[in-house]
Amino acid sequence: MARAHRTTRVKVRRGTLISVDGIEAAEIVAAARAQLAEVPRQRRAGVSLWDASGVFDDLVVAGRDAGAPSPRTLLLLYAADLAFRLRWEIRPALAEGRVVAAAPYVATPLAFGRAAGLPTGWLKQLFRFAPRPAQACYVDGSSARSGFIGFCCEQLTLNVSGFSAREAVARTRQHLTASARSRR
Repeated sequence: MARAHRTTRVKVRRGTLISVDGIEAAEIVAAARAQLAEVPRQRRAGVSLWDASGVFDDLVVAGRDAGAPSPRTLLLLYAADLAFRLRWEIRPALAEGRVVAAAPYVATPLAFGRAAGLPTGWLKQLFRFAPRPAQACYVDGSSARSGFIGFCCEQLTLNVSGFSAREAVARTRQHLTASARSRR
């Protein structure tokens, strides 16, 4: 007679992705760290920051001789950087059952794209590869001195985009606020 083997179920803990979006990098990162501080230490993976791939640093090194990128180009670069972050930082942490905060994630570049007048359908298609976060936070920052929005606004001053950096920040903030309200 064959003996029955007892199987043990392995409890798989799914990871958690928290998105933190906003205007000012320092405030976004602080909010992401505050979100992770509420998680038990052994489950924390850390904060995935924009430009982990270094593509925007490369753009700065290229200097003005390379020309000023358009808003569409900046968003394509952000999508490439986000794909890098997902591959090397976010998905491995999620696979280990850990909690990772993405600062910023998708809402920030979407708001910037809308502020720049790019088609919503194109923007959604561009970021459809990004998994939905389990939790989403919006930080209403005071300015755009640093981070993705600050970088984009600086680039727009070099570009003939039809609106100023200040207008770009105001429009981006409007779109982020509307996005945050619609998630509630």
